[in-house]
Amino acid sequence: MSVEVAKGRVQTLTQDEELHLKQVWAYLFQHWGVQVNSASVFASETAGSGQSGSSGGNKNAEEKPAKKSGKLFGRFRKSSSNSSAAKSSRESNGAVPASSQRSTEPSEGARSHGTVHEALKNLKPDEISENFWDMLRSDYPDNLILRFLRARKWDTDKALGMIAHTLEWRLKEGHPDSIIRGGEQAAYQNNETGYIKNLELSKATQRGFDLHGRPIVLVRPRLHHSSDQTEEEMKKYCLLIIEQARMFLKEPVDSATILFDLTGFSMSNMDYTPVQYLISCFEAHYPECLGHLFIHKAPWIFPPIWNIIKNWLDPVVASKIVFTKNASDLAKYVPMKYIPSYLGGEDEYDFDSFKRPDESADVKLKDTKTRDSILEKRKSIIQQFIDSTKNWIESQNDEESKKWLETKISISKELSENYRELDPYIRSRSVYDINGTLKV
Repeated sequence: MSVEVAKGRVQTLTQDEELHLKQVWAYLFQHWGVQVNSASVFASETAGSGQSGSSGGNKNAEEKPAKKSGKLFGRFRKSSSNSSAAKSSRESNGAVPASSQRSTEPSEGARSHGTVHEALKNLKPDEISENFWDMLRSDYPDNLILRFLRARKWDTDKALGMIAHTLEWRLKEGHPDSIIRGGEQAAYQNNETGYIKNLELSKATQRGFDLHGRPIVLVRPRLHHSSDQTEEEMKKYCLLIIEQARMFLKEPVDSATILFDLTGFSMSNMDYTPVQYLISCFEAHYPECLGHLFIHKAPWIFPPIWNIIKNWLDPVVASKIVFTKNASDLAKYVPMKYIPSYLGGEDEYDFDSFKRPDESADVKLKDTKTRDSILEKRKSIIQQFIDSTKNWIESQNDEESKKWLETKISISKELSENYRELDPYIRSRSVYDINGTLKV
């Protein structure tokens, strides 16, 4: 299926959007200790303002201490080559829960060349740099950052505050990289009974693609009871599902579709805690990742529940919710071959067929020699990307900037291919790897 590249991606940037992307990279490099002459991207009085309203300092920076965390990749703090001689709604989707926010006075000249951005000041450069590269799957680094810029309506400061908060959350609180790498096997190895029950019930299943090529996650709330798991186990399961959905994304597709099948749903299944957690995750840490959210066959008891939930939603997220009643409604968005047969479609997949992946499928996890070799190659590719990004930031004219942007896109493709090679050496095989539906 041929998918058109949407607006606001690295392949389709306007000149103004490109400037904001340069600003974010300049701030990240300043924090990481990568030497870059970024004066030109902050030179104009209108740089970072206009539609974005960006100004000195970040008023939405997140203040949380970072902590040390073992990472697969080395530190990328200084470039190994010389740069070119020329060189929401709640603000938008991606809002951060109020309990996680703080307000700061903008530091004088915070947008000046060489100044560490307010949003990053309380975070440790080495671990934040490492975590950024860890967060990538097969997505391009620029398109990952652009999710946050789009979510914050191209406000550089607010996007950077959101990025900083997400990187800190991934390191200290959510640990989604550890969850996806451990996969289903980790639940069994750690004897997390509630987590295991969620897996074996297949409350959420990655299956098929919508008409825009987005992977579909089928969720069956009728299988859920709050007493089946602890809150921590519920959070781990939610993050596993989100991160597994990310594994199915292939450029230029950068969002997933969720189908909440409310067939057989009753009040005994209602649990607001996971709903609030999912909303918080999508809005604060996975911006622009939701294509559509279908609420299918909502029973007569659902409207009062919906009246509560919709008040928690960012308007942009709420606009992506579609209520459907039958297969014909779904077929406007999803090919019949990917609509489950029990819902009137053509997919005969048994959604109750979960089996624990065989540990023998993880033999490559023990091959540390090959893993380290691929990681060394990855470090080299990342350094090439950093060097090209420096040259792009320092470009003195549109022609030079375009040349370096094209170079960055080419290197991003190479980085994606490197991740596909690396994946089986760092991530336990999931049920989707075993049944062949996931092709990283």
